[in-house]
Amino acid sequence: MQTHAVNGALAIGIAQLIKLPFQIGSLIVLPRLLQPVDYGIYAMIDPLIAIAGLVLNFGISQAVIQAPALQRSQVAGLFWITVTAGFAAAALMFAASPLVALFYNSNPHVGPVAAVSSIFLILTGLTNIHEALLNRQMKFGWVAMISAVSMALGFAASVAAALTGAGYWALVLGFGVQQIVALVGCWLGVGWIPREKPVFRGLSRFYKFGAPIMLADAAIVMSRDADSVLIGHRVGDVGLGHYDRGNKLALIPMERIKTVLQQLLLPILSRLNEEAARYRYAYLRVIRQLMLFMTPGVVAVGVTAPVLVPFVIGEQWAPAAPIFAWLTLAALHRPVSMTMDMLFISQARTRDYLVWSAFSTVTSLASFVIGLRWGALGVAAAFALSDLLLRMPVLWWWVTRRGPIRMADLYASAAPFAAGAAVAFVVVSLLQRAPFPSAFLQLAASAILAYAAAWGTAALFKRGRATMVDTLRLAQTELPRLLRRGR
Repeated sequence: MQTHAVNGALAIGIAQLIKLPFQIGSLIVLPRLLQPVDYGIYAMIDPLIAIAGLVLNFGISQAVIQAPALQRSQVAGLFWITVTAGFAAAALMFAASPLVALFYNSNPHVGPVAAVSSIFLILTGLTNIHEALLNRQMKFGWVAMISAVSMALGFAASVAAALTGAGYWALVLGFGVQQIVALVGCWLGVGWIPREKPVFRGLSRFYKFGAPIMLADAAIVMSRDADSVLIGHRVGDVGLGHYDRGNKLALIPMERIKTVLQQLLLPILSRLNEEAARYRYAYLRVIRQLMLFMTPGVVAVGVTAPVLVPFVIGEQWAPAAPIFAWLTLAALHRPVSMTMDMLFISQARTRDYLVWSAFSTVTSLASFVIGLRWGALGVAAAFALSDLLLRMPVLWWWVTRRGPIRMADLYASAAPFAAGAAVAFVVVSLLQRAPFPSAFLQLAASAILAYAAAWGTAALFKRGRATMVDTLRLAQTELPRLLRRGR
């Protein structure tokens, strides 16, 4: 099992290296070519696509990955149901596009974007089952390649369109290209064309398993994207554009890492579900490495936000800096919390997952409504505070009520890195008072000091030192083996 994990990590790691310049470009280059209003218009439609895509999937991807056995006729049945639902959802969204524009105060640009974006739901329906099969078969190389190529081509299409003055249509085009590449790549990677006569009898077990996951995921997306809907309706496209970039800069890196982890870790945890000790060891090992490398970086970017945001994406985005700073507070616990849906799913605890998602949705929506009085910044602050002080402790308690992972495991694992984050925050904040000849030197010094302070503090704890030793051991034992395999 460790061989699968390491090989998968290598493939995904290489893909991430390939994707890195394009991910950076999408966060840095495109905002310099587009205006806040362009991102605001696109952000008004993006939540609709996200929710519709989850409903289309209906949790079937996770059900396919988790299922002990599959027959091709059953997979064919699932495929045709998903494709039919994709066409139906696209027709519905196209017909409702004028109502979407009306909701956003009759914004003349929103309706056409919603109508064109309905095509994406058809592409999603054609992709979902094949993508699930790729992950079930642990074809991490294919998954990684598809992710990298789609990101690269989508970014190139957006830049080309932006340079021609396409505005918000550049963002729509880039997403469409990513979807097409993912569709072609998943079909080629699986090597299966649904020619078999589909069997629909007995498929209810997949939907029974997937329905709570779909509802839970939809609730999470609603809690994540309702802020954009409310701000777009109340503040307008320019204010939403600033909020969207601050939000994406803070949370997109986490979402990218979560996607990689889900592709790699969920199949492994699902197969270890009957071996509690190995399950616990594998999971805690992963989250400690995540905290070691991610938490200091979150602290550094949050503290330096007033300098970082204008430096990275331009002075026109300066109003997004305080929004970004508040949202990094919510990102502090994400190295652990973003993995917990994998615990629910791998342990087949879909009802628990649904209950948690309902709680998260209600409390997130409440924070958005409370913060909306103070505009986009108020929404960001209310969400960040409620996320760290309310949702995080409740999630950690709820996920450890059952299963191999205990709440004491989580807090004991997190303690060295939480202490390191606190120390890093203090020293990096003090550093901002010093004069620097350039913004680049200030940001570089802040990042170096954040990691030095966080790691130095974590090394004072036994578990912190053990995590660092584990990192060195992995580098010494697994990297040479992988290099030999590559020759």
